[in-house]
Amino acid sequence: MELYLIRHAQSGNNALASAEGRHQDPPLTGVGERQADLVGLHLASGPAKCPATRDSPAEGFGLDHLYCSAHLRCLQTADRIAEHTGLVPEIWVDMHEQMGIWLKGVDVLPGLTPAEIRDRFPRVKVPADMPESGWWNRPVETQPQWEARAAHVAQTLRQQMAHRDARLGVVTHGGFTRVLLATLLHGGPLSGDTFAVDNTSIHRIDFGPDGILVRYLNRIEHLPPDLVT
Repeated sequence: MELYLIRHAQSGNNALASAEGRHQDPPLTGVGERQADLVGLHLASGPAKCPATRDSPAEGFGLDHLYCSAHLRCLQTADRIAEHTGLVPEIWVDMHEQMGIWLKGVDVLPGLTPAEIRDRFPRVKVPADMPESGWWNRPVETQPQWEARAAHVAQTLRQQMAHRDARLGVVTHGGFTRVLLATLLHGGPLSGDTFAVDNTSIHRIDFGPDGILVRYLNRIEHLPPDLVT
């Protein structure tokens, strides 16, 4: 299996100079919308980034499946990718960002509801067990909780998906990409070390019978310099 972790395009919170004015579930900025289009085009028709060990497309990445977090910024990014590739994005809730849906001074927030997602993103596949009241509806996630979630996702990838002869794209988040990579490569969070994760950057990890192989991290050649954020 080839896994392509793709960070969402620039959100309104990414563009803030401080936490003041933060939104609990921010949409993409104008820059982010351009980034999302470019990564979608790149995945669909850019220079192929697949090895000769499997039939390689003449162009594009040849993704077989596209998953995404349920945060608005990931849904918007995945929808643009789907528009270019023809893939059907599927929500993988556990790929959400560290802390979940939160806003200082507010105890619990719902996140988007299935009805809202279907209305705004009709091509996205919503999990059957997503609560009708919203996908989040719980207190802010703690660090032990997101580390445990990353361990669960890593286990799912290794034990349930690694044997698949498929190329999987996952639109997720900068923070969660870092902790998931650390978990896959190190067995848990790294102390002091980290990974660069720019908006719409692509990270490729191959899963095989002998373990995993990191092919590349933080590729952003689809972005001109003025759109790198």
